[in-house]
Amino acid sequence: MTPHRLNAAFLTPEDLEAIGVFRAKERNILVHSTAVIRDVDAIEFGENIRIDPFVVISCNQLILGDNIHLATGCGIFGAARISIGDFANVSGKVFIYSSSDDYSGKTMTNPTVPIQFTGVQHAEVSIGRHAIVGAGSIILPGSTLGEGVAIGCSSLVNGAIAPWTISAGVPAKKIRNRERKLLEHETAYFNSKKL
Repeated sequence: MTPHRLNAAFLTPEDLEAIGVFRAKERNILVHSTAVIRDVDAIEFGENIRIDPFVVISCNQLILGDNIHLATGCGIFGAARISIGDFANVSGKVFIYSSSDDYSGKTMTNPTVPIQFTGVQHAEVSIGRHAIVGAGSIILPGSTLGEGVAIGCSSLVNGAIAPWTISAGVPAKKIRNRERKLLEHETAYFNSKKL
């Protein structure tokens, strides 16, 4: 398959410019035509970003570092800031929330109810550099994934995950430490760009 055919369903740089993603070609930003982005002005784009089919972004502030991949079917939602660090990979069908209804029954839920009757809670979410979040995982408000964190598939993250660890489960718990050899590859990658 030629590169042209491979990228045929991604928006053109001109399409991205028209919706407010400036210098998309120079920054190598790819957004699939089926992605739904509620407010592109609320997103800070780095370079080398790929947003795959059926990704939904509906948040008040999203910061995407460099070399970010949001895989098919991801959802990013909430009123508090969500930041995703350089070289992070968010696998398919991962959902990241910086806002959540109050499930206790003390208040009403859902966006059709006026805010004075709800108890929505908001807390920032941070996903560190070189983090990878496995398919089908959920990241809840207030969660922090340190640098180099790996989250196993179908995990539930609710809180802080220590840097350079591998965690999995519901709730996600540390399984073991993660190797840092990938940092050597990062250095080689940057050196190759200087040539």
